[in-house]
Amino acid sequence: MAPLPGLMTLPFGTTLSHSPRETFELAFAVGQSLETPAIFFLEGNLGVGKTVFAKGLICGLGQPDPDEVTSPSFTLINEYLLRLKVFHIDLYRLDTKQDLRSLDLEEILAEPAIIVVEWADKLDLPELEDVILVTIQDMGNDDRKIEIRPQVQRQGTGGRLLA
Repeated sequence: MAPLPGLMTLPFGTTLSHSPRETFELAFAVGQSLETPAIFFLEGNLGVGKTVFAKGLICGLGQPDPDEVTSPSFTLINEYLLRLKVFHIDLYRLDTKQDLRSLDLEEILAEPAIIVVEWADKLDLPELEDVILVTIQDMGNDDRKIEIRPQVQRQGTGGRLLA
């Protein structure tokens, strides 16, 4: 995938969020600024706000009702046809490489779309380029440190979680 020209408008860097609403609003602004396909890897502990971020991003791309953006924890992949096509993927329940292969992720990752992957650290795709890494860290109470940065070449996990 070639470098994405629309990425320079994204708020790269670290932001402190003091509520789920602020996390949603940050992601909403990111979604509104997107003009080209992009891949987002959301990383952080369970309950830290990855789905809230995904929900805001998808609403920023044109989804009018945030309640209709749900975590694909059981369906694994949700697709939205908005201003840009969106795939929301949640890998939390996957345990093996065979589980991953059954999803045909290579095909989805090649789509000209916005792709949002929760629990992306389970992927072992060292050749994947032009990923935007969103790391969310719990700072206590509702406070979150959200780091958004481009990751031009993703380093694979070596199957660390999918042995």
